[in-house]
Amino acid sequence: MAEETQDGGQISTATTPPVTAVPDRPVPSGEIASRFTVGRPAEFVSVTSWLRAGILRNARGVVAAFIAAWLYVPGALFAAAVFAVFSGIGAYFYSGLRGERTLPESARSVPFLGDAMENLLNKSSGVQAAVLAVLLGALIGFLLGMIWVFLGPFQEGVVDGVATVVGAIIIGFVVGLLYTLYRVLFEHRILVVTGARRLSRREADLLLPLVRSAADRLGLRNHPVVLTHDSAEAAAYAHTRHIVIHKGMIDSFIHTPDAIAATIAHELVHWRNGDAISTAFVRGVALPLYVVQAGGGWLRDRTQNGFLRFLIWLALWPVFITVQYFVAPMQASDSRRAEFRADEGAVLAGYRAGMRKVLNRLRSFEGGRNGWNAAICATHPANELRLEAIEEPGKDYPLPDEDAPAFPFPVIVTEPGV
Repeated sequence: MAEETQDGGQISTATTPPVTAVPDRPVPSGEIASRFTVGRPAEFVSVTSWLRAGILRNARGVVAAFIAAWLYVPGALFAAAVFAVFSGIGAYFYSGLRGERTLPESARSVPFLGDAMENLLNKSSGVQAAVLAVLLGALIGFLLGMIWVFLGPFQEGVVDGVATVVGAIIIGFVVGLLYTLYRVLFEHRILVVTGARRLSRREADLLLPLVRSAADRLGLRNHPVVLTHDSAEAAAYAHTRHIVIHKGMIDSFIHTPDAIAATIAHELVHWRNGDAISTAFVRGVALPLYVVQAGGGWLRDRTQNGFLRFLIWLALWPVFITVQYFVAPMQASDSRRAEFRADEGAVLAGYRAGMRKVLNRLRSFEGGRNGWNAAICATHPANELRLEAIEEPGKDYPLPDEDAPAFPFPVIVTEPGV
């Protein structure tokens, strides 16, 4: 991995001073300035350079988030669906009533094409007309949904219209920036509220030496505050100033500390490169969508009743579709690069074998914690491709992989005496 400047987005493999420990307890609420310092990567020369490196890195993702949230793409999708349904129904019955006169005179007079279209409509009993109307209605509805908010200002004049668009851009950027600052300033409190806690003495004896060793191998001058979560899920997450390691991860690899160390190194690379800053800014720009997707997705996934799940989807489907099929794919490129980069950092730190164990045994160790995160994490590269990327040159890695968990022997139940 190439070495870059202090303000860059890559880890440095240069020789650096020994790792400096940071407090593993919350910073007093009165020390606001310390909240930008404690747990921040020391490789960045200032808080501004740290924030700027994360905020400006994923330009395509930021633009996609802005378009989706502030140009009202979910509203446009809803309008497209309404126009498509009513256009299709209207065209179907209109075609049946009008018969040969379904097409306007101007269309029927087109040589060859007019006769072909008329015959097709008659033989299809209005189905073809309905399909065509659905497509046209969806297109018209979507376009109207995208521009209707700005029609009023532009009718008042070009200056008013442009001012409205520029104002929306400024609002989106300011909301994203304020949300990012909020996540950085109150990160510890947010994590505690969502279930994270400080390490116990025994947990600290196990994890902190691994954290310091991984940070030292990566050439980092400090490391973030380390917290744990009592969830049985085998997971670990990097935040702006903290990393959280689930009890499930510790329990799953308690006898293979190199796997825990590899996971820690992976998260340290995310932390060092400001990946959490980047994702926080994108969430902030898309804040209206984020709130609905996160809350609605969380509620949908925890609802057992199928009818209630359908009602939730029916009420929020424009947001779900927008995030899953527009916002998330636009984040995929940066998300995948970040994952491959973090895996490579763990390998460069000497944890290739441990990283292979983790990727072989866990489908994901950075899964979604709400609807939004689940959609974004779904864009992560497949584990098999990540395993391929960290293969040692010249070494053969056949399937089944030696680091994969062993399959249990099948239990065959037989009748007594058989």
